[in-house]
Amino acid sequence: MVYRSSRIKLSAGHIFWREAGDSHCPVLIFLHGSWHDGTQWQEIIEPLSKYFHCFALDLLGFGNSTAIETPNSIAVEVDCLHEFLTALKLTSVYLVGHSLGAWIAIEYTLKYPDRVRGVVAISPEGFFLPTLQQHGGITKWLLSHPSVFNLLLTGLRTLTEVSDGAAPFDKKQSYLNFFSQFPTTCKLFFQRSKREISNELVSRKLANFRKPISILQSASAETGIVKQSEAYAKSIRTCDYRVIPDNESTTDRQSIDFVVTEIKIFTDRVQLKIDREEVELW
Repeated sequence: MVYRSSRIKLSAGHIFWREAGDSHCPVLIFLHGSWHDGTQWQEIIEPLSKYFHCFALDLLGFGNSTAIETPNSIAVEVDCLHEFLTALKLTSVYLVGHSLGAWIAIEYTLKYPDRVRGVVAISPEGFFLPTLQQHGGITKWLLSHPSVFNLLLTGLRTLTEVSDGAAPFDKKQSYLNFFSQFPTTCKLFFQRSKREISNELVSRKLANFRKPISILQSASAETGIVKQSEAYAKSIRTCDYRVIPDNESTTDRQSIDFVVTEIKIFTDRVQLKIDREEVELW
């Protein structure tokens, strides 16, 4: 499959995206998870591009998208998404989001319901305050105290030079290098206060959520992640909750095919409802 890629300058920075499918087809906007970029969706987009005009964004501060300042709130990501869709004149879209991307998609839909046809949220974040167990108490503390983290790494380097054993330092250095690739995730989840995060949770707003939404959740995910998805499903009366098959005998290809099928079924159902409403207006 041939992707088209482009970049646009917005007020908060530059947004990069990959695009596939016919421009006359319904629009799917793909928003990646906390530790990913737009490439996360390639195997999902390939079969769906036959039916949809697909856009896979690198969110502001991720991948090839650059931010003037590291985004410090979900609201910044939502505003940037709105500016992007407005600039490209995409006024009626389906949003497909994973994890952080699903949180942004749901918050966007609450703020701009007239711009969204429906949402597919995969393992969505943002319902309740992430627990230390979910997001790593030690990681949160270390990233909030970078000088201590650097001191720890310096100490490990000294110890490994003395002992001629580089493995412990390499492991910690690799750990730090991984997080350094995702400064926006670190800022949003680890370097903000509980109050700042709590103020952006959507749990208190979902009574106003009126758009069709499908929540997809792997049953084998961590308990906290599953509970968050289930909480979303119970709070949104327009929600369809589906469990992604995921066990020892399930291949990655089968899981991908399941998600692709669910997205197609969901959008077909929403479009059928839209068509019926238009007929009734006549």
